[in-house]
Amino acid sequence: MHSHSYRWAAASAVVAALFLAAATPPSWATDVDDDDRSAPVVPLKDARLKIEMNATDRDVGVQLFIDADQWKSMDVYDPSGRLVFRATTRGSMARQGGTELFIESGEPSLDDVPLDVFLKRFPAGDYRIVGRGINGERLVGMAKFTHNIPAGPVLVSPVEDAVVDANNLIVRWQGVGPANGSPIIGYQVLVVKPNTGIRALPKIILDVTMPAGATSMAVPPGFLLRDSAYTWEVLAIESGGNQTLSVGHFRTPK
Repeated sequence: MHSHSYRWAAASAVVAALFLAAATPPSWATDVDDDDRSAPVVPLKDARLKIEMNATDRDVGVQLFIDADQWKSMDVYDPSGRLVFRATTRGSMARQGGTELFIESGEPSLDDVPLDVFLKRFPAGDYRIVGRGINGERLVGMAKFTHNIPAGPVLVSPVEDAVVDANNLIVRWQGVGPANGSPIIGYQVLVVKPNTGIRALPKIILDVTMPAGATSMAVPPGFLLRDSAYTWEVLAIESGGNQTLSVGHFRTPK
């Protein structure tokens, strides 16, 4: 997986310290809620934790997204009350405060970390989130996390490494069934130019969400450059947010 860290648009924040906690107290006894019980409680605007699997590269990871009023710190606890993530701002960023936060875990190969081992690391259930706002308020929320992982869509066309018509391209895939009973709610289709030649330019040039029944999408004329290599991805998304992608490659003629 290379391009997906862009998939939650505008979901980023600068923090001075950002780490995963491997061994922490198995309770909420030391979380920021206890710092000041009289501080006002403000719900998070959004909180999501989901699995992303790459069926082509055979790797898997988790993605965390939080949206809140200006905050100084954020803690995430797993269903057993174990601290698994902490973000803390310092200096000018602490005075300014964060809002949106997106982080993606490492994505080990399933050969190195089998799926059952990965799922034990991230048990299903409610992940509680506790933060501290820049004015001392307590920010609280919850992200529901499941192990319902979709199958990867089978990419039909263009075939791998095909040379395509830049102004007449339709990408096609096979739909997938429910993930452990959880229905597929849509497909996300991305076209990526891995090498734009300019670091400031985004690599993803097309990002479209298609309905659950879709199995094709036309790439509008003008999006693809001549004599260029592209990656395309189709992600199957189940109702809890977990997603599995398949990856293909094509290029345009000179």
